[in-house]
Amino acid sequence: MQRLSMKTTLLSGCCLFLASALCYGADVGVVTVVDGNVRVLRAVSWYKLVEGARVQDSDVIDVADRAQVQVELVAGPIVNIAGPAEALVVGVGAREGKQPAPGEIYLAHGWVKLAAKAPGVALRVRSPAGTIGASDAIAVMHAEAEALETFVEQGSVRLIEPGKGGGDGTAHDVKGGDFAIRASDRPFGIAGAPPQKFVAAMPRHFRDPLPARAAQYEVARVQLAADRPINYAEAEPWLASPYRRAFVKRFQPRLADPEFRGLVMAKLQAYPEWQAALGPAEGQGKDKEKEKDKEKEKEKEKEKEKAQAQAPPKAPEKTESTWSWPFGKKK
Repeated sequence: MQRLSMKTTLLSGCCLFLASALCYGADVGVVTVVDGNVRVLRAVSWYKLVEGARVQDSDVIDVADRAQVQVELVAGPIVNIAGPAEALVVGVGAREGKQPAPGEIYLAHGWVKLAAKAPGVALRVRSPAGTIGASDAIAVMHAEAEALETFVEQGSVRLIEPGKGGGDGTAHDVKGGDFAIRASDRPFGIAGAPPQKFVAAMPRHFRDPLPARAAQYEVARVQLAADRPINYAEAEPWLASPYRRAFVKRFQPRLADPEFRGLVMAKLQAYPEWQAALGPAEGQGKDKEKEKDKEKEKEKEKEKEKAQAQAPPKAPEKTESTWSWPFGKKK
């Protein structure tokens, strides 16, 4: 009996640990450099990002203008993001029992310098205008909504154009020393050196090698300080991103906030996934109000009928006779 009780307790503890682990993303890297205002969106709340903090799957990193953050991934690659920039950590490294999968970061906009070394896990940095894949290279990437520029400092990368249905399209090899550009209004192009405009706009610290500092933070863990929940203006671009499905599910708890819900209701047609959660509830509220109004009207009618029933009968009113005397005027 005691052994059974111990097994039950152990099983319950394991289940509790697994449930708690599933509530958070897996650690995929550590922040080793922070310069300026940098924050991270975890679940639906913003946190101030500091050196030594762990980065998790599905974290959104927001880098202010002239700020920078460096993340050293457990799978090997180093990524330095310079602001203004926003990036989503989609997934990094191998999964247990499976072949090593390329790490992936989605760069909505901004600057990135990456360093990946063989035989580590390859890294893919995806953007609205294309994807850079690197397994043994050092490269600088600048992404905006309609254009992607990259300069390969060392090694070689693959620039992959967006394909139909959100998949990968045509891939181009870009070698060390080459500059490549891909834009929505022009075909893929490659040059033997980056243009002066690109060099002048590039963050100055990208000219130096990325420092490896992860060993300093192997033991210490940093507790992040919560700032505030994400608002609708900040959430809207992610709800329109290639990862829309995940963010619709992720941001649904924010519908409990009246301000957030009100802004969503104004554009409810854009969020059919939330209509079941919002539309019927709002409609039911209005229906209940109508039902209450009808009940009030019925109560008024009943009160009126009751008052009429309790009132004494009125005496008949006297009316002049219309009958005339047949023998002349009556005296």
